[in-house]
Amino acid sequence: MSTVRDDFSYKEFKGKHKFLETLEFGKIFELFNNKIIQDHESKQNCNANKDQLSIPDYYNEIPLNFCIILYNILANAKGWQNDFYGDITKDEKIYCISLKYWLYENIGNHEGMGISIDKLFQNWKTILVDKIGGNLSVPCTFYELNSQEINKLRRIYAFYLIYYRNIGTFHQNKNIECKYLDYLGKGLKEYHESLIECSSKKKSDNFCKELDEFQKMYNIYNIYWKNSAFSTGYVYNEKSNENCSLEIESVQNPIRIKYKEKNNILYLSDQSMDSIKSSIISVSSAIGTTVGLSVFLLYLYKYTSFGSLFRTRTQNDNAMFNNISEEMHDFILPNSENCSKSFENSDYSVSYYSLNNS
Repeated sequence: MSTVRDDFSYKEFKGKHKFLETLEFGKIFELFNNKIIQDHESKQNCNANKDQLSIPDYYNEIPLNFCIILYNILANAKGWQNDFYGDITKDEKIYCISLKYWLYENIGNHEGMGISIDKLFQNWKTILVDKIGGNLSVPCTFYELNSQEINKLRRIYAFYLIYYRNIGTFHQNKNIECKYLDYLGKGLKEYHESLIECSSKKKSDNFCKELDEFQKMYNIYNIYWKNSAFSTGYVYNEKSNENCSLEIESVQNPIRIKYKEKNNILYLSDQSMDSIKSSIISVSSAIGTTVGLSVFLLYLYKYTSFGSLFRTRTQNDNAMFNNISEEMHDFILPNSENCSKSFENSDYSVSYYSLNNS
């Protein structure tokens, strides 16, 4: 089991990039933290019910703050108050996923490394649902998870909530340190690898259950992946904002994002990427055909009797042929050089994974 702690903090990220305050998730995250500080009524209700649960003393703060936030979400769903729905959005899905991200970040950054999620949080939700007499309109289950699974889901939700839902905003705001973009890119990679993992595992696995719930909640099925292999290892400077590991190639029609890591590159698009592969093959084939034909003609010209017919031509004709050869050579080399940087010796594969197979 991994005990490496993620060092990503949304609060720190937002502090350096003010545009994040305008995001829907940014507003929700800020409201969550304000409720913890300001909502004394919810805090009293949570304290009154915590005796029904077994909460370790060293771990008391996170479950209590979780209860305060969830109480407010359920109260808004019930119609008791309207500060969430009135000020931000009525979409209950994003409150659920945002709360899960808030929980996983707080657990991941807690001093007690290796903390897992047990039945405590789902039990507390059950208590609050019974007390308020209302529930969310979408499934929002808090599964038992170990620390490694928590970190995986935390990265996935960070990529989706912060980056993927707001790629237009990120495309306009390019002055972002690579260390933050790399963390968000790891969420893309984690999502891809988790889909592969869960497509071959039993659906009784809690991690895969939560991933399936997330997929169904947002209908994330029509996504196309393409893997490629770099000929040289990619390295980024985490303090720089240039040549970062996570890049937006196209904002719409299609959406296309790529994440680079070591010798690999992962593409994500909302449209089929077969056309990219076809265009690469077509260009390579065209260059190969041109080169092969040129070599064949050159052989005929120099070493066969057929070539003697051409050698009887005037010096002007010879000069014209040589000029054509030079122009072809000048055209081929730049294209070959460009291909070697991006596509030479690359293995492409398009993948589609779904947890909804029956």
